[in-house]
Amino acid sequence: MSMQKADVKIDQEKMASEVKYDGKYVLRTNTKLTNREVAQSYKLLWKVERAFRELKSGLDLRPIYHYTDTRVKGHIMICFLALVMETALCRKLKEIGSAFSYAEILEDLKEIRAVELTVEGKRFLARTEMMGNAYDAFKALKIRPPDLLKEIA
Repeated sequence: MSMQKADVKIDQEKMASEVKYDGKYVLRTNTKLTNREVAQSYKLLWKVERAFRELKSGLDLRPIYHYTDTRVKGHIMICFLALVMETALCRKLKEIGSAFSYAEILEDLKEIRAVELTVEGKRFLARTEMMGNAYDAFKALKIRPPDLLKEIA
């Protein structure tokens, strides 16, 4: 496309040469799914891959060296449960009409802090104000956010 004196012109030659980069994919399966279901399932694969990447970065996962089968299985189970929890939160966020992504909300949740205070011999737990989109996570899960100030024993 080129601009000349507010005239827009499409470069047909360039368009024709770019067609070869248009993609197609062929799926083969042994399931009883319809063609449409197979295609939709395949397209959802990117969501799983993205979730795993976010899971690894969000939880600061890195190669962990376990030396027993029990520990390896435990590590895999924790990663899987984290992915299930992320997927459930994303579904709940969508249900309440939240426009924010899991990553955006996670960043805001990371900013919540709790500080223990002692005033006149009484102990309190004070939390920071929730910023940004953190409240959406509590709303989506129908969980009351922690109190701003709570006396503790």
